[in-house]
Amino acid sequence: MRHRGPSKREDRMITAKHEHQPRTGTGAVPAAGVTLPARTGARCEALTSLPATPEAAPALRRFATTSARAWHLGAGACEALTLVVTELVTNVILHSGSPRVTLRLRLFPGALQIEVHDTGRWHRDVTRRTGTPAALGADAAVAPEAADLLYSESGRGLALVEAYTAHTTIRPSRTGTTVLAELPLT
Repeated sequence: MRHRGPSKREDRMITAKHEHQPRTGTGAVPAAGVTLPARTGARCEALTSLPATPEAAPALRRFATTSARAWHLGAGACEALTLVVTELVTNVILHSGSPRVTLRLRLFPGALQIEVHDTGRWHRDVTRRTGTPAALGADAAVAPEAADLLYSESGRGLALVEAYTAHTTIRPSRTGTTVLAELPLT
C-alpha cells in the first residue's frame, strides 16, 4: 500500500524534524500530582495541526503512521501509535468543542511521546458532533441503525490509551487540554 501525501485541500501546517542534535524536552505534571518523567534529547519530532472535524482522525492517523515509518519503528509500535492517536483525536473531535487539534510526536531513546492538544473545554457529559464512527475514519460506512450500537461502545478510549502506554497525563487548563502519552519502544 502506498502512502498518500498531504492533500492540498487540507488546512494544515506540518513541521517534521528528523534531527541528529538533541532537543530539550519538558516534563508534565498530571492532575494526580505525580510527575511524568522529564524527557530530554528527542531524536525526532513531528508536528501538525488540523481543524477538529471528523476528517482529522484519519488524516492524523496517516501523519502518525508516516512519521513512525520514517523513524523505522516496528509494526507493533506503529499499530499502538495508530490506536492511541485515533482515540485521543476522536476525544477532541467529540468532546472538546475545539476548532483545531494539534498532534506532536517526539521520538526518544526507548519511547515515543504522543501529545494531543485542543483549545476547547472538556465536558463530562458525552457530546456528539454530527457524523457516525465511519466519519471518524472507519473503513466502511455504518448504517444509521448500527450507529447507536457503535456509540454504546464509547467511553473506553482513555482506558485503551492507558493500556498501551507507560504514562498518560491529562492537563486541562483555561486555554484547552493537552494529553501526553508515552509509548514504550522495546
